[in-house]
Amino acid sequence: MEGPMDHASQQIKSRHIKVCLKHDVQTTVSNGLEKVRLTVALPDFLFSEMDLQCEFLGKTLSLPLLIAPLTGGCGLSRRINRNLAEAAERMGLAMAVGSQKLMLDNISSPDSYLLRDIAPNIPLLANVGLVHVKRGKDYLLKAVESIEADGLILYINPLHEVLQEGGEKDFRGLLEELEKISADFPYPIMLKEVGTGIPESVVKWAAAKNGIRGVDVAGLGGTNWARIEGLISGQNYELYESLGIETAESILIARKHLRDEQYLIASGGIRNGVEIAKALAMGANLVSMALPFLLWASHSLEEIIKGVSALKKELQVAMWCMGSINIKDMRGKFILRK
Repeated sequence: MEGPMDHASQQIKSRHIKVCLKHDVQTTVSNGLEKVRLTVALPDFLFSEMDLQCEFLGKTLSLPLLIAPLTGGCGLSRRINRNLAEAAERMGLAMAVGSQKLMLDNISSPDSYLLRDIAPNIPLLANVGLVHVKRGKDYLLKAVESIEADGLILYINPLHEVLQEGGEKDFRGLLEELEKISADFPYPIMLKEVGTGIPESVVKWAAAKNGIRGVDVAGLGGTNWARIEGLISGQNYELYESLGIETAESILIARKHLRDEQYLIASGGIRNGVEIAKALAMGANLVSMALPFLLWASHSLEEIIKGVSALKKELQVAMWCMGSINIKDMRGKFILRK
């Protein structure tokens, strides 16, 4: 039987979705990519010859794009996630599910997370907060195996937690616990921030650990959890909206430290194909987006496909102007404007 606390947890998830759909939840702070200029070159190939494919977790993506963790565990989640999963399968994208805490704690049905029936071939990532490493290895294994995922994202969200009612306020010893678990964890683990940029100290730590396969920088400049929680609580949290490291700087920091075999995922207010091209040129392996996918998925599957098709065309035009025939050929073709 569902208790009052269980219902409250589901209501919080539902409110997050509704606020994102009804209000402007993007920070007013720039993601910094306007300072990045792509270098241009004469394309010595046919437009039709360009190859946008890339590898991710042993699978081939048609486009270097990951649908970021969005939602799960509430009534609104199932249709949104199934629309996203079907679009990912059709268009060759990767996808991460929303936080699985409610499912793992038996507060909500797993239905909104079970997507393999419609997306059997995509790279699918499980997702829980880094704070849940305290629950132990079996808890994290259940997150991955219960949804037949290919790997695990652990999200880092101290700003969100401290502003959220009932949020987690003890982040002590998390990397030490993760180091123990990741040493022999049978699935790839990646670390992700949620909109303030992953700390350089965490990137350095991850770069030295064989059990960590990559990071999603999730820099400042996109969806802002201070703004979301302010809208939900009726509090003025505008002061906190500028906390963090902008996306462009976050990408450069991560690329400086990560090993070549680790994935660098760029996110944080990336909204078009030219910004995707900038992130790839700066060293990202792929790009992650959240809010655009939520808005599209709340309407229909067709709206997602339309949105992704537009991103693809924009990226192709940028690559053509850069003289880059494939994704790898884009690396380093940028300059920073002072």
